[in-house]
Amino acid sequence: MTMTGEGLEERIARVAEKYGWEVKLRKKHGKRIQDLVLTRRGIVLVIQVKDLSSPASPRDVAQTRKDADEYVRYLLEEVLGVMIVPVLVSRGISEKAMRKARSYGVRHYTPEELEELLK
Repeated sequence: MTMTGEGLEERIARVAEKYGWEVKLRKKHGKRIQDLVLTRRGIVLVIQVKDLSSPASPRDVAQTRKDADEYVRYLLEEVLGVMIVPVLVSRGISEKAMRKARSYGVRHYTPEELEELLK
């Protein structure tokens, strides 16, 4: 079966609607555009669709995870007004770990710095 990603997205959207799913097709939530977001009875499927001419790659899996994470962030922050901040508490942190923490949006504090912040 050869079908483009967009054609398959639309096919999945039609089937989902037929079975009562609320469909958001190629819509931006947060900083990323999700191919499909399907919602029904408290279940949310964040779907990444790829061209069927080749198998999915590890990069495709990572993109799918990023899309889902961004959708959750969008729901929490923009819909519910909740901000989740990942915090690492330790006595110290290596430069390599600090670079990774910055890229992930993780904040690092010593126990004393966190106690001061919490006042």
